[in-house]
Order: sequence, then C-alpha cells, then structure tokens
Amino acid sequence: MKYIISFLSIFFFFGCSKDDSAGSRTFTPDDLTVLNLTSIVGEAVPMPGGDTGSPTSLNTISISGTIDSQSGLDLTGLKVNVRVLGENGTPLGIGEAVCTPSEIAPGASCTFSITITLESSDYKTSQSIEITPGCDQGTGTLRLIPVTWPDS
Repeated sequence: MKYIISFLSIFFFFGCSKDDSAGSRTFTPDDLTVLNLTSIVGEAVPMPGGDTGSPTSLNTISISGTIDSQSGLDLTGLKVNVRVLGENGTPLGIGEAVCTPSEIAPGASCTFSITITLESSDYKTSQSIEITPGCDQGTGTLRLIPVTWPDS
C-alpha cells in the first residue's frame, strides 16, 4: 500500500506540473504575424518647386495595423520593416517603425503606424506592400499585400 501511495504521489506531481502557457518557449517566424491592417493611404502632397518655382509633389503611403504574438515568450524591441514595391517587385520606398508597445507578454498584440516617402514615384505606381514584423528574439512572418488605387 505504501508503494502504491508513493507511486501515485509521484505520478500526480509530474502529471500536474505540465506547462500550459500559450505558445512555444523558442521563437519561430510563425509566432509573430501581421494580424490586420487598419489603413493604407496614398497621398501626393504639393511641395514648393524651389528655385524653378514650379510645384512638385511628395508622394507618401501611410500604413497602420496590428502585430500578433503566438509566442510563449515575452517579446522585446518590436518593430516592422516595410517595403513599397512597384512593377516586377521594384522597391519604391522602405522604412522601419517601432511598435506600440515595443514589449509584449506572451500571446499579446501591438500596433504600428508608418509613412513611407516615395522619392521618385507616384504612389499610384505601387503594386504591393511588404510588411515584416520583427523583435529582439527574431524576425516574424512576412506579409505581402497587393494594392490597387482608384483612378483620379
């Protein structure tokens, strides 16, 4: 009887000490993804032409959204890298933004907002936006979003 009670005690001790926390204890790219995009806005802002006096425009694309963690780890240094791509994947503009908050607990989310300046292109020439979340623990899953702009 004494042995049975000892065996059951050990069985329940190890059986009840399972780690039920969400996610893995090792970071993988699938642990950090772009959950949703709240807006993608293209804009051509008129700018003074300088010496020539002719007006030019500064083209920008503003993007905001949410990053979701499925990791079982506390994540730090959260950020997004964004590339605006034109025809045949030609880079038109790039940027990086820190997420808010920049540190999250396991299973939490953060938000980002970034404006990319297109130096020599109209924002309507962009065909896709590449968003890659990252943190101090690693790089998350890249998301490629096709974009189409209404005619003016």
